Amino acid sequence: MADEYFFYISPHNIRKNSFTLDAEETHHAFNVLRLKVDDEIWLLDGLGTAYKGIIKQNGQEVSGEIIAESPGFSETNVKMHIAVGLIKRDRFEWLLEKAVECGAVSITPLLLDRCVKKLLNMKRSQKIVKTAAKQCGRSCFPVVHVPISLNQYLNNAVGHIVCLNSHGEQSLASWQKDVQPNEVTLLIGPEGDFSENEIAEIKENNIPIVSLGNRRLRTETAVMTALNIIEHI
Repeated sequence: MADEYFFYISPHNIRKNSFTLDAEETHHAFNVLRLKVDDEIWLLDGLGTAYKGIIKQNGQEVSGEIIAESPGFSETNVKMHIAVGLIKRDRFEWLLEKAVECGAVSITPLLLDRCVKKLLNMKRSQKIVKTAAKQCGRSCFPVVHVPISLNQYLNNAVGHIVCLNSHGEQSLASWQKDVQPNEVTLLIGPEGDFSENEIAEIKENNIPIVSLGNRRLRTETAVMTALNIIEHI
């Protein structure tokens, strides 16, 4: 997809077979990428649909014709949610970017016993997710939720829930093959992992505890590894 250009398009800016980019995306297309009339571009509505379009007007406004529609463009067959202990800002922002690239549909920061950080810049995080989704050509932009406690999250979690921990009796790959879920939630701890009390709460909720192998992985590495296993096994 190196030669393909992706832009966000609000559903309100699509009328029948025509589109109009907003001011920010127009600037990127016209002033940054120097696209011209008759160039082909991809439009992502962030809700799960991509459109292939041809530019017909370029300049103060970029608009054109839609020639194809692709529901579920670049999305995985398994809906994957990440609930992860909040870590330091630079590492969490890198985690957000890679979670988007690896197919997560939602990311929820957890406020756990061993978290050293308790606050998250939501506006900045949402911008990172949007930029990453456009970069990799995802039609569905993942949702970033506000940080919450483990108990709050477990009360509202969806799909099959599994906890990643180095002491898991089964590997995530083996669990994935056995269960073959259509929707999964991955619980991942912060630096220092889950506390004993948190592991006890997870077990009380009958959540399987699985491992990614013998090596100790950073939180952000565990997120990428787990998402790739779920998608590709």
